[in-house]
Amino acid sequence: MEKKIIAYSIECRNGLDNDYTLYEDGSVLREYDKHTYEGGYNLTAKYKADELSQDVKERLIKEVKEEDKEVAKKLLGL
Repeated sequence: MEKKIIAYSIECRNGLDNDYTLYEDGSVLREYDKHTYEGGYNLTAKYKADELSQDVKERLIKEVKEEDKEVAKKLLGL
């Protein structure tokens, strides 16, 4: 069974992705590019909500649907 996506925040600076996906179990997947050279694209990392910076938490809250806002705030500790 797939986990439900609560929020998805897309960011791109200088052609480099820095995207975060918040799931209903509180896990967060980061998909990002470190640099433009070989091996620097399409990287992933998994986090728990308490490992995220305040800035990333705010980005996710900004993107969440209104009906999921309270759940997202609880998952992110806000």
